[in-house]
Amino acid sequence: MRREAGTVLDRRTGERCTSNGTSGGTTGGITTGGITAGGGMNTAGGAIGGGVTAGGVTTAGGGGGGTTCTTYYDLNVQRLGRTSWLGVAPETYDDARKGDHAEVRLWRGDVVELRVRGHIDSYPPSSQQAVLPWLAFGCLILAGGAWALVSGRLSGLFAFPNFGLLFVAVGVGWLGSMALFGGHPVVWVFAIVWTGFAVFWTVGAWRDG
Repeated sequence: MRREAGTVLDRRTGERCTSNGTSGGTTGGITTGGITAGGGMNTAGGAIGGGVTAGGVTTAGGGGGGTTCTTYYDLNVQRLGRTSWLGVAPETYDDARKGDHAEVRLWRGDVVELRVRGHIDSYPPSSQQAVLPWLAFGCLILAGGAWALVSGRLSGLFAFPNFGLLFVAVGVGWLGSMALFGGHPVVWVFAIVWTGFAVFWTVGAWRDG
C-alpha cells in the first residue's frame, strides 16, 4: 500500500442517464445542466411521452419508455504530477473545496482510498475480489490445522459447532481485505460485528456441545 499527498483542484456534479428501453417506439432526450428532458415522439408503434429527470428523481412520460438518472459527485485530485477525477460521496463533495489537502492510497497503481477533510471514500481495485477468498481459505486452513494439533482428530472438525468457522473465516478475510485496501468506517463496523458474532456463536456452540 502506497500513500501519496494530493490537492483538490476542482469538483463537479451532474447526472448520468440511461434509457430504460421502449416498446413500439423511440425516445429522444437531451442532457443539459444535470436535467434530462426526454422529448416525446409519435411512431408507427405508438406514442412515447417525454420525461424530465432532476435531482436523481425520474419522472417518465407515458407509453412504456423512460430514462433512469443517477447523480454523480466527482473531485479532481492532483498527485505527483497526475490528475484524475474520483467519484466521492455527497458529504465529501459538499465539504471539499478547491485547494484542500487530500491523501490518496494506491494498491498496485490503483487508487483504493481518498481522504479529504476527514471523509474517507474507498474504491475496490481489480485484485480485491481475488484476495478476499484466498484470505478466508487461508484462515480455514489454519483453523483446521490448529484443530488437528489440539484434538488429534481431524474428523471432529466436521462437527456441527465447527461450521461457525466458515463465517469466522469470511469475516477474517473481509477484515484482512479492508486492512490491505481500506474501507468505509461503516463497512468496518459491519465486518467487525459479523466476525465477532461468528466467533461468539462458534465458542457458544462448542460449550453447549
